[in-house]
Amino acid sequence: MAPAKPKEARAAHAIWTKSPIGHWSLMLLVPPLGLGLHVALPVGLNLRLSDTTDWVFEVTPMLMRDPCSVLHGTPARCGTVRALKASVGVAWTPWPGERGDGLFIQPRVAGMWVHDAARGTELTGGVEEGDERNETGGQVTFGFDVGYRKTRARSRSFLAPVIGVGVGYAWNQRREKFDFGALYGMPSANEWKDQRIVDLNLDILRFGATF
Repeated sequence: MAPAKPKEARAAHAIWTKSPIGHWSLMLLVPPLGLGLHVALPVGLNLRLSDTTDWVFEVTPMLMRDPCSVLHGTPARCGTVRALKASVGVAWTPWPGERGDGLFIQPRVAGMWVHDAARGTELTGGVEEGDERNETGGQVTFGFDVGYRKTRARSRSFLAPVIGVGVGYAWNQRREKFDFGALYGMPSANEWKDQRIVDLNLDILRFGATF
């Protein structure tokens, strides 16, 4: 009887980015459609703690520039948003497979800093044509993600579908309680306010490599 094939050791760390569903699709589609500019660089890092747990870090700098359009003879809201998102969490894989693959559960804490330079007469506060209002805000979110990682044996590249939700508080931002576009630097509200928020994890596919 042939001996069982030994289980391939799990890599210590992993580096990844997110799928084209979120930031990458905006970077490709927004400029050709004449809707301005979207630049973002989502980067994640897993650091192994044990066979079943990883520290997970993520950071995403963003720049969104929305050109001023004209509605009924007056300039609608427009401007430039600069933001930095970061999160830290622990991914737990209760039944790790070969190379540490398998279902994982990841609670996380996330924060976002936002600088909003806005123009347009739709904005609350009477921003006149040619004027610019500069506001700085942020948010803190407690979230929970669930995913499944599958690594190729030879290349060490992997895919990990992920879904999740977060709840928290935002201050001095132009966003609604369920305003998911704000996560990509696209505020849609007309006034800056403080409020509780609910965010969905819309970047539902991570891809990267272990090492």
